[in-house]
Amino acid sequence: MAASDSLPCHLCGHAVVEPVPEYAALRRVTSDCKPWAAGGWLGVCRACGGVQKRMDATWRAEIERVYDEYTIYHQSGGTEQPVFAAATGQGKARSERIVERLVESGLAGSTGRLLDVGCGNGALLRACSRLLPGWALAGTEINDKYKTEVEAIPGVSVMQVGGAADVPGEFDFVTLVHVLEHVPSPSEFLASLKAKLVCGGNLMVEVPNYVDNPFDLLIVDHSTHFSAEVLRGVAARGGVAARVLATDWVAKELTLVGVPSGGQSAYSPASGHFETSLAQVGQRLGWLSAMSRQARELAQGGSFGLFGTSIAAMWLFGELEGRVDFFVDEDPTRVGRTCFGKPVLSPQQAPAGSRVWMALPSKIGEQVKARLTSQCSNLEFHLPPELV
Repeated sequence: MAASDSLPCHLCGHAVVEPVPEYAALRRVTSDCKPWAAGGWLGVCRACGGVQKRMDATWRAEIERVYDEYTIYHQSGGTEQPVFAAATGQGKARSERIVERLVESGLAGSTGRLLDVGCGNGALLRACSRLLPGWALAGTEINDKYKTEVEAIPGVSVMQVGGAADVPGEFDFVTLVHVLEHVPSPSEFLASLKAKLVCGGNLMVEVPNYVDNPFDLLIVDHSTHFSAEVLRGVAARGGVAARVLATDWVAKELTLVGVPSGGQSAYSPASGHFETSLAQVGQRLGWLSAMSRQARELAQGGSFGLFGTSIAAMWLFGELEGRVDFFVDEDPTRVGRTCFGKPVLSPQQAPAGSRVWMALPSKIGEQVKARLTSQCSNLEFHLPPELV
């Protein structure tokens, strides 16, 4: 489909979103880590450089299927996945790390009110309950699947099924953790949340950073794929000025903490941002394609496993059409289970002489490979080519 035939940019409204045709050849994955068929459409806005899906009837039908079958953290029985320090292997729940950084930065005091929009099964609220015990907490979600579970968290007064506007009162913090990438018209969505903030209140957004994490491009139910520049622009157009825009609170993710700026901004990205985004997307899709080819070759003979059981490994599991003998994971809540019929093993449990493919970007992957090789010298760990 030509750029002129696509829908306008859902970030800035520009008429031309340039398609990236090579995207359709790659299989995809859902945000709850289930393999998905190849296809779909990816494009880059010529005005703001925003990388996005075309949210047409075909995409919406796929998304409805994804959400109908959604199972949060199914690999661990509902326990939030940890983020690991590459050099040491020490893990900590992502939500706990985010709340720790809020406290360390001085943005969250000893008391206040916090509303978590799209709270899921309460991972962030649970971390707030532990680390911000003086805070009053509330959440919203699109269904009541986890309502009883969330409202049992100490400090939580309500989990509202529906929008944030339905939750009574105003809040010192409104948080969205891995929500905005799912939302059509994200600037308008952020603008609607400003009414829930007290004067001087903060809005915090956590999204994947596709520049550091190319696997995000393959997530079928993500409508927007953020870089730091695009996230800043989306926030500004929603009338939110960034106080913090960090890439190091959680590895491979972007954290924005902002305050209402008084009105929507006609934000203009840096000159040449479209060309930069288009080149970055092309490089990352090429890297993913090369990884798929190399992993297929490595899986041809002998015992073969994939490292991890999250987005990257599940995408590659689909690309390999299930030709995998086992998964290796360092998360104790996942080890000992099965994932799509394959055993999940600790590195120490993997069969001697096996080859293990690590679907990790080079910067992180080299550290993890060095650490695991020193611990498990009877395994071969393999990494994809370097990501430029």
